Amino acid sequence: MANEKHYIIDLHEKDFSIKKIGGKAVNLAKLSSAGFNIPPAFIVSVESYDAFIKNKLESEISKILNSIDFNNEKSIFKGSSSIKNLILNEQFPPNMFLEISAKINDLSDGYYAVRSSAVAEDLPDASFAGQQDSFLNIKKEDILKKIVECWASYWNHRAIKYRHDSSIGHLDSEINVAGIAVIVQKMVNADISGVTFTTNPVNGNDDIVVESTWGLGESIASGIVTPDIFVMSRDGTILEKNIKEKEKGYFLKNGENALIDINEEQMMKSSLNNEILKRLLKIALNLEKFFNLAQDIEWAIECGKSPENPQIYILQSRPVTTLSDTSDKDDILWTRAYGDEYWADATTPLFYDVMGKMLTDYVNHEGARIMGYKEITNTKLLKLHKSRVYFNTWVLEKAFSYYPKFARSKELLNYFPLEDQERISRYPSILHKTLISQILVAIRDPDGMMHRTNKAYLKWANDFMEKCRDFDQTDLSTLSDSDLLPIYDDIEKSGIKHYQLIRYGMVSHSIATNLMIKNWLVKWLDDKDGSLYAGLISGLDDNKTVEMNIRFSDLAQIMRKDHYLLQKINATPDLSSLGQTEIEELISINDNFKKDFDLFIEDYGHRSNTREILYPRWQEDKAYVLEVIKLLSSSDLDLRKKELESQRHRAETEKKVFTRIKKQKRGYFKAKIFSVVLNLAQTYLTFRENQRFYLDHLLFRQRLILKEMAKRLVLKKIIAEIDDAFFLHEKELFSFFDGVSSDKSILELMDEVLKRKKEFFRYKSSLPPKFLKNGIEFDDTVMEYGKNAVYGAAASPGTFQGIARIIESIEDLSKLEENEILITSNTDPAWTAIFSKIGGLITETGGILSHGAVISREYRIPAVTAVKGATKIFKTGNELIIDGNEGTVYKKE
Repeated sequence: MANEKHYIIDLHEKDFSIKKIGGKAVNLAKLSSAGFNIPPAFIVSVESYDAFIKNKLESEISKILNSIDFNNEKSIFKGSSSIKNLILNEQFPPNMFLEISAKINDLSDGYYAVRSSAVAEDLPDASFAGQQDSFLNIKKEDILKKIVECWASYWNHRAIKYRHDSSIGHLDSEINVAGIAVIVQKMVNADISGVTFTTNPVNGNDDIVVESTWGLGESIASGIVTPDIFVMSRDGTILEKNIKEKEKGYFLKNGENALIDINEEQMMKSSLNNEILKRLLKIALNLEKFFNLAQDIEWAIECGKSPENPQIYILQSRPVTTLSDTSDKDDILWTRAYGDEYWADATTPLFYDVMGKMLTDYVNHEGARIMGYKEITNTKLLKLHKSRVYFNTWVLEKAFSYYPKFARSKELLNYFPLEDQERISRYPSILHKTLISQILVAIRDPDGMMHRTNKAYLKWANDFMEKCRDFDQTDLSTLSDSDLLPIYDDIEKSGIKHYQLIRYGMVSHSIATNLMIKNWLVKWLDDKDGSLYAGLISGLDDNKTVEMNIRFSDLAQIMRKDHYLLQKINATPDLSSLGQTEIEELISINDNFKKDFDLFIEDYGHRSNTREILYPRWQEDKAYVLEVIKLLSSSDLDLRKKELESQRHRAETEKKVFTRIKKQKRGYFKAKIFSVVLNLAQTYLTFRENQRFYLDHLLFRQRLILKEMAKRLVLKKIIAEIDDAFFLHEKELFSFFDGVSSDKSILELMDEVLKRKKEFFRYKSSLPPKFLKNGIEFDDTVMEYGKNAVYGAAASPGTFQGIARIIESIEDLSKLEENEILITSNTDPAWTAIFSKIGGLITETGGILSHGAVISREYRIPAVTAVKGATKIFKTGNELIIDGNEGTVYKKE
């Protein structure tokens, strides 16, 4: 097995056991011995570690272990620190030092990975992964030091605790599960990286799926880029090719993974050609055959001096594991479409719990009990699948059965598969139950009555803002661990009323009144293109989102007029790279700008470009606010004037509509009832936008407390970074603060965190299919194709011809030119400041009451929503005609 110099083991040997080289190294050895091309590597054996420890340290380590109270976290930390210090300060035995040093000196120039490979980490009944340290981009002269640090990491507190709880001997290597080896492996200076799956992870068939991007694979894992995706049959036929805009990439530069801008020519160029795809396919099939299991393969390509014959290195090959748990397989039909109206962002497990339990407990279950909807009082409402929230169609269908038939519009029916839409539209109206439900609301929850809900919400919002002002006086860092949960509970309970009122204001009042107005306009005034409806609901008073946009515009006007400030801002290519002090220096160039900027942060700093609480709010990320202002400063558009125009247009439209209605038979009666319902429709459209503003206040305070909890877990080395906490479920996170132990060990939780992060970043930039049942995904949308036409949902009337701009994320908005057609997955309030620049909107998600639709009508921009795959069907630069009257997009030849 090993040569006579037993401290170093080369990977060319065969039949290595875990007890000699550890779990990670065994996999590498298998790949190497089978002839697969892996980066050059050698192993510092388990025997080396044993000899190092037994040289002088064994008895001292044993004494420290005996002194540890394994029921006391502080005692474990103290013992861990003492043992690691012993190892880090110990000298190598002479023979070991000479042999390992000689091997290192023979290495070629470059950078190396030094990775721990513990004996126990790949045992079938162990959960050992991630306990020991690994180091990347290490210079040759530092390898020896890092080997010792890997050995020391065998004594990390989590590893000690795990071995104790699992009855694994700390020092007795004879039991074949103790000890650690170290892998020293050349870092690949990758020009292209990616992964290959030998089974399609989306649908489980045996197609080969390849994802790739420029540079190192870290840009895919971190979510910096959306990779190119290739789907091939096993005979090499390319079934699908989806080339994405790859703006940045990580490259190995001077021993660091540097994030570098990709030049424009390469951005939209395919990262793989057909020849490399064939080679990757062959390697993948050989690996699957070798392991006799479907494989998830990480690889990297070095073009080097021979770009015509690049080197493909296999970095890792492991069995494909499904990231979604078995709970996906149930007999419920789930829809993503309803969530697209309210909760369309990629969602972390923690945020799924934070908002999901409120929607389930108070919007659905409590609301259904109050209204007498007995069928849906205890039904599961939500599912998190591929980082998107899906709603139970059974709950939606039963709720809609209480709606009159005319209210079951195309937009609502689009939440369901086509085969169910006709049945639901013809479902008999349960008008007597509808009447009873309203009586029950009046008795059990009077604030739910249509004429009271908005007033009750405004009162709650005023009281809640007082609560927030008190909260903001608290320095969370000074609180004890046991004080954090009570303050979190207090904020959360203060927000319950929000959910209790939106169950009426958004779910019934807004939808019902707006559909009634839309229906009457079509029936009475032939408003088939929706232009009258759009005119009636634009320019509404006290719209927090519109007010925010005006404040953005005001700041942009100040910047535009101050040439020195504008020059300094434009001379900073990446505002996001600036620190707090640098931002303060920039905004202080103009006193008026600084004053208004600070007031803007005070009023809107709780908002963000996404509701997902993983991401910072503007108070935490002022550079983003500067970016939006910079973007708006390129236009001389004044949103204050534009809003006055919208208000005048609404007044003119109202006058025209009422004049025409009154001329009809029974016109004065129709006008009277239309006036009442219109007032309510306008009130609850404003309600719909403004509840987002106050929900953002609630979520911001919750985020601050959860972030403080995360900081403390990082200090205790329970998680590696603050963001990891957002990939715990709420119960799992709180178990570290409420004294109630989790049903999983810390190691199991951290393993889950890694899996959940991988799922989130894999799917955050791609939209999963609209429906899910028994674990099977499928799409069934209203979209159709003509020769040059794509059909979606009519969301805002009017037509516009212009150039398309695909925007994958809000960070790309700076590329948007005046009067382009914005094409994206979905929008949120943070996007709307740039609506003043665009000529049209196309989104992959949403309906008539989605945020993008509402704001498009506010600014009288033609919009088409629910265009499945719009960001893939169209390309930036395409000349399009968007028809918001019919919900159609035409691609010009």
